[in-house]
Amino acid sequence: MTPLDKTSLSDRKLSTSILLILTLGKSGLVRHRLWQCRTQLYTAFRYHFTVSQILSVDMSAYRYKGKQGFTLVELIVTVAVLAIIMTIAAPAIRTQLARMEAKRIENQVENSLTLAKTESYIRRQNIIVCLSNAGGRCHRDSDKTLLLFVDKNDNKNFDAQTDFLIRQSALNPKYAKLSLRVGGRRHYIKFWGDSGAPRGHFGHIKYCPTVAYNNAMYLISFSQSGKIKQKLNENHPTQCDK
Repeated sequence: MTPLDKTSLSDRKLSTSILLILTLGKSGLVRHRLWQCRTQLYTAFRYHFTVSQILSVDMSAYRYKGKQGFTLVELIVTVAVLAIIMTIAAPAIRTQLARMEAKRIENQVENSLTLAKTESYIRRQNIIVCLSNAGGRCHRDSDKTLLLFVDKNDNKNFDAQTDFLIRQSALNPKYAKLSLRVGGRRHYIKFWGDSGAPRGHFGHIKYCPTVAYNNAMYLISFSQSGKIKQKLNENHPTQCDK
């Protein structure tokens, strides 16, 4: 039972006692005793009523305090601290995102070239690998997708109605650009079905950064024998500025 419930119960007992005494009081002595008791009871009643009011106010204040949220000052301070943290961390976050992109594209290119080499030998068919735009046209400086396909009409571009698509890898770099460099200024790499090697189509795919916080520069080279290897800029200059 709460303090408020106890106080209300006491109030009810006091009221009942007053009514009972007023009903039973007959003689003068009883009236005199009645007056004294009534005065005492009235004083006690007022005391209990005052305590009840105080407890009620205190409990209301407690309930109100429990429902309070953030003040405007607390909100401003929180936002300011978060802004400072983001300002300090932003350069490191951008650098890490660029590093992750460079690693992702490296893996995609190497895996695609290895797959083209394997598929051409297994299928005994020539496999074309090229950088492509959204329309499926091969281009030396496109960096939208990397296509692997069997070029059935031998036009060195992918035609969905004619050619057989083996793999399409989305590249879409945000912090760099890609370019394909193959002998004879070709816009594609051909892996021959009789050997699985890009005979006469040796070269590289070059990864060059486009933002200052991207430090990754490399080549993914492929030799005439089909050897695929990453070459970092410090060992094999990429000449990305040309």
